[in-house]
Amino acid sequence: MTRTVMFLKKGVFFMKADRLIKILLLLQHGEKVSTRALSEELEVSERTIHRDMESLSAAGIPVYAERGAAGGWKLVDNWKQRLSWLKEKEVMALFLPHADKVMKDLDMGISSSEIRDKLLLSVPGETKESAGKLWERIHVDMGTWKSSTSETLPAMDVIKEAVMNDTKVKVTYEKANGDVKESIIKPLGLVAKSSTWYVVLLNEADQFRSYRMDRIKACSSLEEPFERPEDFTLAEYWEASKKKFTKSLPEYAVRIVASPIALQRIQFTGRFVRTTYQGEEREDGWTELELSFNSEEEALGFIVGFGDQVKVCSPVSLQDKVRERAEEIIELYK
Repeated sequence: MTRTVMFLKKGVFFMKADRLIKILLLLQHGEKVSTRALSEELEVSERTIHRDMESLSAAGIPVYAERGAAGGWKLVDNWKQRLSWLKEKEVMALFLPHADKVMKDLDMGISSSEIRDKLLLSVPGETKESAGKLWERIHVDMGTWKSSTSETLPAMDVIKEAVMNDTKVKVTYEKANGDVKESIIKPLGLVAKSSTWYVVLLNEADQFRSYRMDRIKACSSLEEPFERPEDFTLAEYWEASKKKFTKSLPEYAVRIVASPIALQRIQFTGRFVRTTYQGEEREDGWTELELSFNSEEEALGFIVGFGDQVKVCSPVSLQDKVRERAEEIIELYK
């Protein structure tokens, strides 16, 4: 019962804090706003608005009421709480567009444009124009080229709550090889890697692991708290984990010469191949490259797809495999 009352009090507190911020933002436009208009905008009673104004005044914000038919609430001398303690580049950094997909996946209930509009009210005048231009000229898109309506993450709500509250979760997880395992995890943080979400966690043996959120087939909160490692930093762990994973990947090096058309495609397709060396363009227009793949089979499929626009120089074994694959294709279409 006590715990329920505590959560209710917290909820009321955050609702009021959010309402006070909204009132302040409305008043920062510099015009008078009536009690009725505020109550309708915020969906509370006029009496609640009067109490909110008393709270703002007690917090040191100079609000006052003008009486009469044309009266309303106003800030003294167009007072504004500006972001004046930040340097210009720091203010500009706040205006880098946010990824709407991330906020949607996390169910934040707000768009990047709403954040921009609220921030603009608090920016010094000399920075406002530059901040607006930054937002208009840079866009962050973390979705895939072919977004699907089925890109939902059923486990997100449960995992997000567990991350924020340090509570254990029971999950059913499908590995890359198709094996399915049920276990109890301790979620430490969420990471958005491009358009893919991961949860960094401690498993039942207290070992650090990273699970893809879309492979969690079922989960339920146990509401059992756990002790978060004191020296754990999510960003540092992720960067170290990423470097370790990259080093563990197998490398298969291939030396080729590519036509101008193939060269453009190879430079564009960075997802499947990494270019480790590029020579100067030859007299015939072709360019020598060294490419790195995860496996021979991956290299074979990639190179055959270019037809007569790419020639393998080494290894010789791959030349033989390309020739065999080409003969198989010819046989298929006879």
